[in-house]
Amino acid sequence: MSATELIEQLKALSAKEQETFVRLFQKLEIPASPLTGNGESASGSGNWPDFGARLKRIYGNKVIADSEAVISYARGDW
Repeated sequence: MSATELIEQLKALSAKEQETFVRLFQKLEIPASPLTGNGESASGSGNWPDFGARLKRIYGNKVIADSEAVISYARGDW
């Protein structure tokens, strides 16, 4: 269904149904609050594992010289 078709169907609704639609649609726009957990999630900005150390354990001294820049960029340090 295209947006135009959706708008046409919305126009065909009664005023009360349109208000209900708008109210429910606005609920979708409000971001859901994050689930509370034990506080040990890895999604925090300062809770990243040390990828450089992990690569060194796996590959030894064969780690690419610029890997630190890639890791810093992925972490958002730049």
